[in-house]
Order: sequence, then C-alpha cells, then structure tokens
Amino acid sequence: MTYNQGNLKKYKSKNPLKRLMLRYFLSVIEKIFKLIDQNDLKILDAGCGEGFVTEHIYHSCNKSNVYGVDVSPEAIEYAMKYQNPNIKFFVGNALKLDFCDNEFDVACAFEVMEHLSEPEKLLYELCRISKKYVFLSVPNEPFFCLGNLLSGKNIIRMGNPIDHINHYTFYGFKKFLCKNISYPNYKLRLYNCFVWTLAVIEKID
Repeated sequence: MTYNQGNLKKYKSKNPLKRLMLRYFLSVIEKIFKLIDQNDLKILDAGCGEGFVTEHIYHSCNKSNVYGVDVSPEAIEYAMKYQNPNIKFFVGNALKLDFCDNEFDVACAFEVMEHLSEPEKLLYELCRISKKYVFLSVPNEPFFCLGNLLSGKNIIRMGNPIDHINHYTFYGFKKFLCKNISYPNYKLRLYNCFVWTLAVIEKID
C-alpha cells in the first residue's frame, strides 16, 4: 500500500482557513475529554496517522498513558520521530486490535470511519477494548465537502476527498451508531461541530 500523505499535508497546510478549522477541531476534542476525569487514563487513538491528534490528546489529559496505532508504517515512523516521545506509537490494524477486552479507559477514532469499507468493525473493536468511553468523529456532510469547495480543494469531485468511502450526515451517523454499537447498555451523545460530527459513547454498567 502506498503511503497516503493527505493527513500530513492537511496538518502542515499553510491555508489560513484550513488551519483555523483544524484548531477548532482540536479544541472540540479537548472539550469532549473535559467531560470525563482526565487523570491517570489509558487512552488509545486508533487510526492515528502521523499522531497530530494523539499529541493533542496527550497534552489535554494529565498523567495519562496515551497510545496511537495506525496501519501505515510510514505514518507511525513520522509520529515516533516528531511527536511526544512519551506517546506509545505502533503499527497495527485498528479493525483487529491486539488488546484485551476493557483494556483502555478511552478508545478513540477521529476522522477514520469515512475511510473504511466496513466501519462497523472498527466500532466493534473500540467498544470491545474500552471499559468506559469511545470517542469518534466523522465529517458532517454536506458541510464538509462544501468547506473543501470554499477552500479550493477537490473542486472536480465537488469537495469530496478521493479516499472518503462513507458520507455521514449528523442524523445518518447517529443511525449508524445506534444500529452497530455492540455494548448492550450505553449512553450516546452527539455534537454537531459544523463540518464534523463528534460522538461520545459511554458504557453503562
């Protein structure tokens, strides 16, 4: 598989609009972590890419053990070289994680499900390995594609990135989650963050 540097280019972009939106996106992630006790957590960022969001999670959570996993060796090599050395990055398949049930306090996947042909498998794995919380984000359509058009990106494809397989509206993502969450008892909260939808799944004992 050829290394797709799209995520790296996104976070290194000098486009002021894109940089503003990414800062907003990271600030919203920080806010959802503030919904829970942030101390001494074990956190997994699945599909972490080059680790930009993982790094932000690390700095947002006090005294937490943060892990990042991605299928791309090149992305993990970059993360290990340029992100915080206290973060534990490794190569792995997020659809088949080599972790025990309930091993993490929080399992995350930000901007991943839109790339997968079987996103329900990722949701199952995250619910399996998390003892309490699963945090997710996907592009909020049609606003995400519209934002790309306004920034001059993917104009021929009407703003749609070539590697996005799935397209979720706010309510479409809610329907997908309610259909596929494997844990029997849970509380679901969704947040409409303009061009993104963020979800918090909390397991209820």
